[in-house]
Amino acid sequence: MLRALLILARLRLLLFVLAIPLVGFGWAHWDHSLDLRGKEQLGWVVLAWPLLHIGTMWLNAHLDCDQGDILLGRPVPVPHATVWCGYAALLTAITCAFIGNVVAGSACLACAILSILYSHPWTVWKGHPLLGPFVNFLGYGLLSPLAGWAVVEVPLDLRTIFVWLLGSVGALGCYFAAQAFQETEDRVRGYRTLVATHGARGALLAARLCLGIAFTGGSVLALCGWFPRICLVVIPLGVWIDRWLSLWSLQPLGGNERWARGFAYRFLVVIFVGIGLAYVDYRWARWNGQPAAGLGTSAGQPVETQSGAMAR
Repeated sequence: MLRALLILARLRLLLFVLAIPLVGFGWAHWDHSLDLRGKEQLGWVVLAWPLLHIGTMWLNAHLDCDQGDILLGRPVPVPHATVWCGYAALLTAITCAFIGNVVAGSACLACAILSILYSHPWTVWKGHPLLGPFVNFLGYGLLSPLAGWAVVEVPLDLRTIFVWLLGSVGALGCYFAAQAFQETEDRVRGYRTLVATHGARGALLAARLCLGIAFTGGSVLALCGWFPRICLVVIPLGVWIDRWLSLWSLQPLGGNERWARGFAYRFLVVIFVGIGLAYVDYRWARWNGQPAAGLGTSAGQPVETQSGAMAR
């Protein structure tokens, strides 16, 4: 049973899952140009989110009992105890997150509730045309980065709101892409996911639109000076991803898991390159004695009040 549970946990996805709260943590520091803080609380979040992921995967495996391709996983018989192990993992995740930070704990609790609604046989939000995307938009796009951001304890600003909304649209695009090779299975299960109702091409078109909105929005913010303009170097990588999705859409019935895996790794490369470019901009500003990170952009520059004093 233990071997089956480890396979069903899809541990190779942990890199992607952990990246989301860590990006939120890093964003809070970059946006306010802070020295490192909140690392003890982050440790609890880093412990909670893999447990949240594992519990979610176990509940999902119990619902689907997959026989075909699985993104970064493989099908195995689902043990009877899988669902209860899933609930235990979710409860442990919530406890760890609350130890770290109340807001992070609340975000984890909300994600756990969404996970149950997504995969419980009585609700099956996974198969709903609107609720399934909503769970991924909210859980991966908003609540997960919020958990990492919250432990830094910084005020919310307009730039962060824009970034989270764009990031959520991007997460939604990833969700549509991840289901594209499961057209046949979703129809057999009676789901009304986008791939089941409009086919793999429809799901991949939605993915391209969402990712296009996210990349375009980020590029506009960079051109306006709200992000380092060096991050515009990422634009060709966005075209690279879109080209992969375009080729994928030509495969019969959405191809196979290899296409989804190729997309996932390409998307991760774009994230790491973007973060790396922001770090280069930060080091360059510090080297030249200029305002760094978020305070070195137009959105972070001090503004002059009527009395002549400077304020941020």
